[in-house]
Amino acid sequence: MPAPAETLQVKVICTELPGKRFEDPTSDRPVKEPVYLGVQRDDQMIDTVEADAKKAEFSIEFRVGEQKNGKPNFHGPYAHGTADDRFFYLVWAVKERKTLATFRRLKVRLGHLPWPAIRKAIKTAKPITVTLRLTDKRGGPICATPPPDHVRWDID
Repeated sequence: MPAPAETLQVKVICTELPGKRFEDPTSDRPVKEPVYLGVQRDDQMIDTVEADAKKAEFSIEFRVGEQKNGKPNFHGPYAHGTADDRFFYLVWAVKERKTLATFRRLKVRLGHLPWPAIRKAIKTAKPITVTLRLTDKRGGPICATPPPDHVRWDID
C-alpha cells in the first residue's frame, strides 16, 4: 500500500460550463451575474474562471493513506467529508461588489477510486483525470453530487 505521505495528483477537466448569467427564481437574488467557477481548498475558493469559458482545468492533490478497513483515505486541503466519504468541491460564485460569494457547490466523490489506479498514478507521477459536464438539465450550474452521466474518470 502507498505510505501515508504519498501524493496523488488529480486533474479536473470541466466542460459544458453554463455561462456567466444564472437565473434562479428560488433565490433571494434571482439573477446571478457574473458567475465564476473555482475549486475549494480548505475553506477558500481558488483558481477561479468565468463560467462562460469553453473549458476549465484544475490540478489538485491528495495525500493518500489507508483506512483500517484497507480502503484509501484522502487527506489534504482539497479533501472534505469523512474518511468513509471523501470528496472535493467545485464552487460556483457570483461577483458581489469586489468579492466572490458562493451560491452552489459540486461534490466530486473519491471513494470509488481503486488502489491499483491510485498506486499506478503515484508511482508514475501521472494524474488521475476526471472530466465533468457542469450544466444541469435546465441550463444552470450543476450542484450537489453530479449524476453519473456527467462524470468520467480516466483511471488506467
